[in-house]
Amino acid sequence: MTNKESFNKLIHSNIDEYGYHITFVNSSTEPRYVYTIGLHKKFDFELVFAGGIFYKKSDIHLIFDTIINELNNDKNISKIGIQGLGNFTLSRVDESWCKLMLLGVYDFFNLKNFNAIQIIPDENHYTLDVPNLSKKFEPLSESIWKWLTSEWEYPISRDLTVVTNLDALKGKTITEIMRWEEDEFEMFAGAGPDVEKEDIRIAPIGTILGIDSSISPALKLTIGKGIWREKKDKEWNKWG
Repeated sequence: MTNKESFNKLIHSNIDEYGYHITFVNSSTEPRYVYTIGLHKKFDFELVFAGGIFYKKSDIHLIFDTIINELNNDKNISKIGIQGLGNFTLSRVDESWCKLMLLGVYDFFNLKNFNAIQIIPDENHYTLDVPNLSKKFEPLSESIWKWLTSEWEYPISRDLTVVTNLDALKGKTITEIMRWEEDEFEMFAGAGPDVEKEDIRIAPIGTILGIDSSISPALKLTIGKGIWREKKDKEWNKWG
């Protein structure tokens, strides 16, 4: 059995048992996104959660399961609160995003088009990797998500990851950068030692560059070297 056949068998099994399958897509460049396969047969749409690095994988499963349970009671509901995880808004997705992200739905059901709804977290849980999927996808205006269609343009591996904090992912200025490994940076908004463990996340370098392209001087750092700055409009300084 090929990998595709095995995957399709799993999708069939989950749809038969639960009414839907959840697919996680983790890329080396753009943020994680998650979508359902099978819901459109009941609700006339699929669900997608794009970005949202604030949440861990177990949180995402709970978000989908809770929202789908609520939709079983009212498929026209537009706002849902989940204890401990915040409030979520449901918004229509433009077809251009569906054709780039929800490939498994097209492939599994051999569809030419279908409707999709985006799950959007509230302001307290919002990070800049959450796109507005209701607008047509335009690479020039999607600095974080442009890698869905654009070629990698930086003189560094697109597979490189960044240990960062939620403040940076919410838009606060990255002030400290260190390169400890060939394929890993640390980039923090604020003092690294002061970052709480629960606020640490690992993001693709493409995501961080999309959030703040002014960190590009870090791409020239060698292992064990770092830079820092006081504010976004200030020059970078070398450590030591």
